[in-house]
Amino acid sequence: MHPIFTFLVGSAILLLLLFYIGSVVHSTKRKVGTALIALMTFFAIITVKNAGIPLGIDLKGGSEFVVRLKPSADKDGKTHTVTADEVQQAIAILEKRLNPENNKDLSMQPQGSDRILIQMPGVKPEEFAAVRTAIQQVAKLEFRIVHQDSRSKIAEIDGGGLTEPGWEKMKYKEQKDDQGKVLPDRGSELVRGRPDMEGDGVSNAFATMDAEGWKVYLDLNNDGSKKFDEIAAVNKGRQLGIIVDNEIISAPTLQVDHFGGTAVISGNFNRESATQLATLLKNPLKNPMQIESENAVSSSYGQSSIDQGKWICVAGLAMTTLFMLFIYRMAGLVAIVGLVINLVVLFGGMALFQFTLTMPGIAGVVLTIGMAVDANVLIYERLREEMEAGKTLTAALEAAYEKAFSAIADSNITTIIAAVILLSISGGLVAGFAVTLLIGLVSSLLGALVVTRVIFMWVIDTGTLKTLKTTKIIPDRVFDILAKAPKFIIASLVVTAISFATLAVKGGNSFGIDFRGGSLLHIELADGKKIADKDLEDLFKPLKMKAGDGKEASVGTFYIQHKSTTTGGEIIAVRGEQNAGAAFEGAVNAKFKDSIKGTSLETVGSLIGQESGVTSIIAMGVALLAIFVYLLFRYEFAFALGAVIALFHDVLMVPGLCVLFGQELSLIHVGALLTIAGYSINDTIVVFDRIRETIQRGGSGSIRDLMNEAICKTLSRTLLTGPTALAPMVILLFLGNPAMLEFAMPITIGVLLGTYSSIFIASPLVLWYATKTGVSLKHKVLESHEAARMADAAVAASKASGA
Repeated sequence: MHPIFTFLVGSAILLLLLFYIGSVVHSTKRKVGTALIALMTFFAIITVKNAGIPLGIDLKGGSEFVVRLKPSADKDGKTHTVTADEVQQAIAILEKRLNPENNKDLSMQPQGSDRILIQMPGVKPEEFAAVRTAIQQVAKLEFRIVHQDSRSKIAEIDGGGLTEPGWEKMKYKEQKDDQGKVLPDRGSELVRGRPDMEGDGVSNAFATMDAEGWKVYLDLNNDGSKKFDEIAAVNKGRQLGIIVDNEIISAPTLQVDHFGGTAVISGNFNRESATQLATLLKNPLKNPMQIESENAVSSSYGQSSIDQGKWICVAGLAMTTLFMLFIYRMAGLVAIVGLVINLVVLFGGMALFQFTLTMPGIAGVVLTIGMAVDANVLIYERLREEMEAGKTLTAALEAAYEKAFSAIADSNITTIIAAVILLSISGGLVAGFAVTLLIGLVSSLLGALVVTRVIFMWVIDTGTLKTLKTTKIIPDRVFDILAKAPKFIIASLVVTAISFATLAVKGGNSFGIDFRGGSLLHIELADGKKIADKDLEDLFKPLKMKAGDGKEASVGTFYIQHKSTTTGGEIIAVRGEQNAGAAFEGAVNAKFKDSIKGTSLETVGSLIGQESGVTSIIAMGVALLAIFVYLLFRYEFAFALGAVIALFHDVLMVPGLCVLFGQELSLIHVGALLTIAGYSINDTIVVFDRIRETIQRGGSGSIRDLMNEAICKTLSRTLLTGPTALAPMVILLFLGNPAMLEFAMPITIGVLLGTYSSIFIASPLVLWYATKTGVSLKHKVLESHEAARMADAAVAASKASGA
């Protein structure tokens, strides 16, 4: 989409929004609002159609690696810290290695001081292993003279004899034909113990084909040409081993004593192997690389996730529609129209800014469906109260939007704080969820405060809606809820103890690979296919994996779990050590190819896992502190303290309960906990806002009576918004794939806890603090209200005098 067109439309939307906010004439506000909604919706649809929404690796298929550059060592063995220049040089080299023909969708960017994030969408499963090898291969080129009696000496060594001093036994590199079949082993040679010439004498390398087959030509620089000719002059007629990463590529005979700056590597090459070798030799990495995390997803597994996401979003929207129609009838239909426009704007925003949609992002969309209704329910409950007070529908609507605005704004701002913090310190899939949640919150605010209000203007002005009919689920009574608080607090302490005990008993097993390192392979079976656990165990136990020192080792301990999908299929999860995942994936694809629909492999190193744990703790701490500071700014200290303690109550309980129900904690749980923090504060703020309003309105009762009255006034809204947020999460819980299930369980638990704590934990704590400290909460609220009223009056007077 052309930038000028985008700028003009964006400017028009902003101007219309400002004009809408500033309009006081009813008919003008209605027309401007209609134009604003139409333009936003049209622009969002056009943007999605033209620009599209980028899909993440987990949906599109492909591979993602986080690699760490190890410190380089000089000839004396002294190591040097990785520099920014070396990171950029490594990125340039990897670009040439992984995309030599410049025809792949490849992106790389630095992470921290010594890491690189590599994303390759669309990589086929059979290419994953080659990509791993290309990333990790240092391509250290050496030239070593082969012993004149190499074969006989090798036979002596194999028979138990000693290696001749100054010489070393070295294997030939494994070769494959054009069909990928491994060719017969070429054995080993006895080569000098030290290189006769290093690879830094090579200035260029390229693959070519002649009558004898594929070859790799080396162009030598001045020093390299001189050194190579010196070697040839002394060793004419002998074999010269050409060695890459301690494997012999070929060992041609030096036919002449002068080469003139060019050398040729011949062997059983095909086009792919010759091109790959030439690329490696031309771009050797000075710093060895270690893959610290990996996410490799087949395209069919990604498409299956997209299909599931669509059905889950539709199911969530359908359940929300039925619920709203049952409770609010015509007004519920207005809310659903606003929700649909909200989703259109959400996807339009993602397309406009080219934010990547991931599986947790789909979960964020589903959560948005539930949370977007919250503001509407808050407005509708206010609307019902105003109409019961005798106001006309038009007057009641104006009062409902005005009185609900404070709670809506405060609750959404606190959730936005959590989303921004999550986005700023996270990466990968969690960041994808944060982006979706952030855009969803903004679009839902527009939907509730602008879209639904304009629609109401039209249906009321045209006479389509003359009164509001609703289903009341809570009678208009005041219950002494605060009297029951001690029992609920004791119950909370018991559940918290169970949660903490679960984490203590499970210990390190409470944490998934994101925090302790390891591999997680998801295998989606084709329709009607089954693979028994015993067949997998028999397949995996004999496997070997590459250890950190380059040698092979047993794959070690692994665990197998099963999960059903929305389509009635089955996904098998296999968790094991970090380097075992590639071995598992290769073996499964080789033996059960016809039974598998797709695979997803994620590996995380222990170091990056530990760093993720520290980052997660910092994220939670910063988020809770930021929310507390905001509440101190907006509310009295007693309210801020009660809200944050209730928030801790919710956030601390969830991890242990998730582990108790069989989950392992991951980075997705961090995103879920921050979302819970936002939702919990959202619910608590609504209750506190009504408590403050009730106190400001005045009354002869005690502060306890006023608080009970306010809590009961919000019970209906609380018990209505809980199910709307829970419904989509429950669908995810039972029908989502493993990544969505990992997110849905903590959110489901958190929504239940957040609803409960806002009534039975936060409010009693406010009363308890006021009682224990002797603070007059009523006086504090009224004093704050009077100060705000005087400030507004001063601003109005200033404007009047300026006019």
